[in-house]
Amino acid sequence: MTFFKRFFNKSKKVTRSASPMLARFDAAQTTKENAAHWSMATGYDADTEASPTVRSIIRRRARYESANNSSLRGMISKHANDVIGTGPRLQLSSENQIMNHDIEADFLAWSKEINLGRKLRIAVMAEARDGEAFLMLIYNKKLNTKIKLDIRVLEADRIRGDYQTMSNDDEVDGIFYDEIGNPIEYNVMPHPGGNDFSVEGKRVPADYMIHLFSEERPEQHRGVSMLTSALPAFAMLRRYTLAMIKKMESSANIAGVIQTNELADEIEPDALGQDAFEPFSLPRDGYAALPRGYNLKDHMTNNPLESQNSFAEQVKIDSGQTLNLPKNAALGDSSSYNYASGQLDFQAYKKYLTIEQADIANIALAKIMKLWFREYWPQQIKYRRDDYLVLSWFWDGTGHVNPLVEANAQKQRLDNKSTNLAIECASQGRDWEDVQDQRLKEEFREIRKRKEMGLPPKTTESDYEY
Repeated sequence: MTFFKRFFNKSKKVTRSASPMLARFDAAQTTKENAAHWSMATGYDADTEASPTVRSIIRRRARYESANNSSLRGMISKHANDVIGTGPRLQLSSENQIMNHDIEADFLAWSKEINLGRKLRIAVMAEARDGEAFLMLIYNKKLNTKIKLDIRVLEADRIRGDYQTMSNDDEVDGIFYDEIGNPIEYNVMPHPGGNDFSVEGKRVPADYMIHLFSEERPEQHRGVSMLTSALPAFAMLRRYTLAMIKKMESSANIAGVIQTNELADEIEPDALGQDAFEPFSLPRDGYAALPRGYNLKDHMTNNPLESQNSFAEQVKIDSGQTLNLPKNAALGDSSSYNYASGQLDFQAYKKYLTIEQADIANIALAKIMKLWFREYWPQQIKYRRDDYLVLSWFWDGTGHVNPLVEANAQKQRLDNKSTNLAIECASQGRDWEDVQDQRLKEEFREIRKRKEMGLPPKTTESDYEY
């Protein structure tokens, strides 16, 4: 049967189109007009494109621009303040309420002792400006708390390959990985811009190192400054602003001009006693008598301040997008906003802050707490270590533009059971248990004081609502 099928199938002819239709993408075409624009596009992997040399150049330029540009420096600082604020606060959930309170209090005391919030803000600023930040977990015996764990923030320049070890496939500029891509060790070298010229680094196990960077491509192991795309625009703004200032200064230095319609060869040699284009001064509050044919007029030079302001504003808005800052946050000006526009812009920004805080909790705080509990449990023999703990983190809340509107909305959510006290307090960066405890203390004190003073007690539950 197979033979007969092959025999009869030979008589069938398959017709194919002589010119098959090919799908085309405009962005994939190279023409005379766009050849120069796309000439720098490469096909390298993430680590090759972000080579140590490239990252070093971008870091230096980002630091220079940040140090000399007040707007950019303010954006970076605002970004870190919004993400970290005063620092994270721990809340535990377990059946042992006393243990939860004790651990939270001990962590708060430790975080204040090492200034955890400030170090995290420095790390976030370094991540935005330099592309990455490293936090090394160390032992500090000088701490005044029982927990001696401390954090040291390192600049990205220090994590690099040394001159003694040959690079291999398991290393990416000082970070060593296992066969499935987990970091094993970090090579900490002296800062290349410092006075220590050692050629061999110190290997730090991955358990004691936190690496924060913006990972934008798969298999990317080192970070590039978040300001990379904004640096050329800021450089253009600097040149444009300096050119405008020079033009305005030159215009201001010329009080007026003397003009004549006579031809150059017909002008009397000493009509004014001045050669062409030669500057001279007139007496203050005086009048000038000019020869026939000469006119004295103000020197008018148009200085397009509006176009300069518009260009500077657009550069700041576009550059602020690299840090996900809304327009009014990037400009530091909300005068052109109405209430609805401000809320709409900040909805997307708040979502970004939530994502950033979750990443910091998963990457940095989880590793910190692992070592913190390793040192904490042996000192607390009154608590069982096998208690199931759920860790939550509270961050600073953002104030509302219209507190009355937000308070009414919050009351409605609580009344219709679509939210709870824990969620509402978390949005304000507060611990709901502390809020509830304080509220009950105030109610109890009021009941006691009214009884002592002979006042009648409040009769309805609503009397105690705030």
